[in-house]
Amino acid sequence: MNGKFVFGGEGAKVPGTDFGISFALFKLWFKPTGLDWKGYTTASNQGLLGAAIIETPIVDFVTPDLEDEEPFMNLHNSSVEVNITPTLFAIDGGTATIRITKRNNDGTPNRQISFFSDECKGFSASIGDIHFTATLLQLPDNENDPTGVSFVPF
Repeated sequence: MNGKFVFGGEGAKVPGTDFGISFALFKLWFKPTGLDWKGYTTASNQGLLGAAIIETPIVDFVTPDLEDEEPFMNLHNSSVEVNITPTLFAIDGGTATIRITKRNNDGTPNRQISFFSDECKGFSASIGDIHFTATLLQLPDNENDPTGVSFVPF
């Protein structure tokens, strides 16, 4: 299975309080073995301190138990937990790991997949991991294939 993601956001908290503001945009693409690309999006306002625009190239998933791709073939309306671990970087050569956990309400175990990229474009000044829970919505057909498309403006 191949994947790609783009994340853009910024956020801050008032020191010594839980008050703060943040904004984030997230797009994620999966290409299960032998199938077409499917893209998903969500907006989130959780868990970001700092600023980041991170775009990965197309990479292979590294989760060792991903022999069963079935739970990730269609994620429209799925509830997921997203954890992005970036390094501080500017322009090119940043590293990021993303972990996506598909949450289930039917008693079956939650499934997790992850991948790592050391060729991220954009910049990251985030402090710690970027973590949020969201419902994924499928992108329109004309946005489902991320090959040859870049979202970072520089």
